Amino acid sequence: FLFRSPPGMDGGPVDLVLVRHGESEGNLAQFRSKHGIEEDWHGDFAERHSSQYRLTDHGRKQAKTAGAYIKENIMSRFDRFYTSEYVRAMETASLLELEGADWNMEFNLRERDAGILDGISKKERRKEFATELARRERDLFYWQPPGGESIAGMCIRVDRFLKKLEESCNGLKVVVVCHGNIIEGFRLLLEKLSQSSWIRLRDSSDSYDKIHNCQVFWYSRREPSTGRLRSSIKYCKSICPWDLSKSPNTWDTIVYPRMSNEDLLAHVQSIPQIVNNEPDKDVGPVEEDSYQC
Repeated sequence: FLFRSPPGMDGGPVDLVLVRHGESEGNLAQFRSKHGIEEDWHGDFAERHSSQYRLTDHGRKQAKTAGAYIKENIMSRFDRFYTSEYVRAMETASLLELEGADWNMEFNLRERDAGILDGISKKERRKEFATELARRERDLFYWQPPGGESIAGMCIRVDRFLKKLEESCNGLKVVVVCHGNIIEGFRLLLEKLSQSSWIRLRDSSDSYDKIHNCQVFWYSRREPSTGRLRSSIKYCKSICPWDLSKSPNTWDTIVYPRMSNEDLLAHVQSIPQIVNNEPDKDVGPVEEDSYQC
């Protein structure tokens, strides 16, 4: 596993509620591009940086529905409020209409940087960057678009934000509005997902495994049945407020994975070895300066 315990989240917030932003201009334009409609990607919209994407009418409705659900079913008041500085996240945060909201803009909650793939349609990506997209398929977790950020790299700043919460929000109720990739980072760290588990979720066609617009992830140190507080976050509930059929809506207990020697070896042996020692080819010891491999 790549990362240390997410500062263990020992102490830290009692409740941490994550909300993905509502449907954005970018989400809608990419959906249309996927279905062969490209006109959104010309003119003023094509010149706009993705950090400036607004919500659509549907996205604003999703945000208001999510806010109503949170206030009725999760909690009516929070102690700390954080949002990404991207416009679509700030618009979502405002439309949740949470009582007593005093939002902190958090740089580390910005969306994953797509580099040269930012601000262009899916069709254009396939046309102009086919080689990069093929390279992405080798390993979704470590692949970094030119000028952009890998999932692994993004998790470092999510971890930094979790450390901030551990130090400054002990015992508090915290709400965070951010992005789909950022929520994936939270899941990787708080649930200690392995890379293979994350890829299975990414590739799944099950609606329960998706992070929908305005999806809510509620993490808690409070045992759901008894209310007893644990020393760290142990429980998670995933909710899609605008369509509850898309999410499980039940508490899961977070079980950190452990692997025996045999488990590790079984995983390793699932990957075929391609290169091996051959006396007639290996005339001497491998040079020790091959550090990268």
